[in-house]
Amino acid sequence: MLHIILFILKIIGFLILGILVLVLILTAVILLAPFIYRLEFSVDNSPESAKGRVRFHWLMHLISGEIRYESGSFDWHIRAGWKKFGDEADDHKVPESPQIRDQNDHAGNYTEDRIDDRAENHTDDHTENCTDDRAEETVYGIDETMHKHESESRPKYSPDSDKHKKISGLYERFKKIPEKIKYTFRRICDKIRTLKKQKDRIAAFIRNSMHQNAFSRLIKEVKRLLHFLKPSDASVDLEFGFSDPSYTGYALAGISMIYPMIGEYTQIKPDFEHKVLKGNVFIKGKIRILYGLIFALNMFRDKNVRVTYRHIRKFRL
Repeated sequence: MLHIILFILKIIGFLILGILVLVLILTAVILLAPFIYRLEFSVDNSPESAKGRVRFHWLMHLISGEIRYESGSFDWHIRAGWKKFGDEADDHKVPESPQIRDQNDHAGNYTEDRIDDRAENHTDDHTENCTDDRAEETVYGIDETMHKHESESRPKYSPDSDKHKKISGLYERFKKIPEKIKYTFRRICDKIRTLKKQKDRIAAFIRNSMHQNAFSRLIKEVKRLLHFLKPSDASVDLEFGFSDPSYTGYALAGISMIYPMIGEYTQIKPDFEHKVLKGNVFIKGKIRILYGLIFALNMFRDKNVRVTYRHIRKFRL
C-alpha cells in the first residue's frame, strides 16, 4: 500500500514539474520572441501621391498583420492564429441562397398587401370623421372670438413705464460695478499667492537630491531602451519645407534632437524657400518584450526611483 502511495506522489510530482517547465518555456518564448516590423513610405509633393505600408509578425507568424495607405484610403488586416480581422474578413461573406431570397420576397409581398389594406381602412375612417371636424371648427371659431375680446379688454402699458424700468435697471448695474471690480481684484491676488506657493513647492520638489538622482536614472534607462529599440535597417531620404520658413526651422530643430540616433540612416534636406514634401522612408527592426522588462526591473531596483514615485503620488499643489 505504501509503494502505491509513493508511486502516485511520484507521478503527481512529475506532472507538476512538467507544468512548471512548460510555463517557463512559454514565458521565455514570449519574452525572447521578436516582434518584427517593416515600414515603407513614399510621397512626391502631393497628398494623392502618398503611399505607405506597415507589416509585422510575432511568435513565428502566429500573429501577423498589414496596414496599407494608398490613394487616400486605409486598408488593414490582422491574423491571430486562425482568426482574421479587418478588410479581408469582410470579403468572405456567405452569399444569400435562393431559398432565403424567395422567403424574403414572399415576406415583402405580404407586407405590401397589409399596407394596402391599412390605406383603404384609413380612407373610410377619414370620411366618417369629416363631420366631426367641421363641428370642432365651429367651436374653435367661437373660442377664437372670445380670446380676441379678452385681449382687447386687457389694459395696455405705456412706453414711459418701460423707459423708467430700463433706467432703474441700468442704475442698479452701474451701482454694482465697483463691488465686482473689488471682487475680481481679490481673486487675482489670491491666484497670484497660490501660484507663488505652488512654484516654491515645485522648485523644492525638483531641487531634492533624491529626486534628481531618480530623474538622472530615468534618462539613463530611457537611452538604453532606445538603443535596444534602434532599427536594424533603415533608410530615410526626405526633402521638406513649409510656406512659413519659421515652421521649417522649428521642424528641423525637433529632428536635430533625435538626429544622433538616426543620423547614419537619414538624409534630410530642408527647403526654406518652397513648400515641398517628397522622399522615401524604409525602416525595419525587431522589438522584444524582454527590453521593457529590463527597463522596469532596473527602475524598480533603484531606491531613489521608488521613493520619488511615492512622493509623486502624494504630491498635491
